Amino acid sequence: MISNLPGRIFLCGFMGAGKSVIGRQLAESLECNYLDLDDRIEEKAGHAIPEIFEQEGEAGFRTLERQAILEVVREFEGVVSLGGGSLHNQHMVDHIKLNGLLVFIETPISVILERISADENRPLLLDEQGNSKSKETLQTELTALYEERLPLYKQAVITVENDGSEPVKQIIKQLLNKIRNHVEHY
Repeated sequence: MISNLPGRIFLCGFMGAGKSVIGRQLAESLECNYLDLDDRIEEKAGHAIPEIFEQEGEAGFRTLERQAILEVVREFEGVVSLGGGSLHNQHMVDHIKLNGLLVFIETPISVILERISADENRPLLLDEQGNSKSKETLQTELTALYEERLPLYKQAVITVENDGSEPVKQIIKQLLNKIRNHVEHY
């Protein structure tokens, strides 16, 4: 067990980075609670995320997301997997870092595209008519969005790579070592 563990460990990264899979296993390894922020948002809204985007747009979703983050900071201790766009501005990054340990799950955009291209539950993969975007359009749009968010993700205290070449257990082992080193030195 790691002593001096912060009350909350937030995992950030782009959609498809592996935050949920890594978050669950990290929480299990640390013997603490786990929360997927998207699940909390769906629970509070009473709708799936694609429905929230459809009914309230991205701005409405971001409002719900911000409320959920503030609630988590007040009421939850453990590992939290953030949504890919949770760190949409500097204020949110700063708030999360003040209230927990921020970890970036860095995954190459090529791996992300491969992982999410067939997932219909991701609103950003559909056009205004609800049809799947072409692979070229998707690659262009997601690459631009990834590059826009990358400076916010890179403000995390700890970064761990997930390019799909290593088993999740190995990533967890690396992450636990990095967390242990961080809390021992700060």
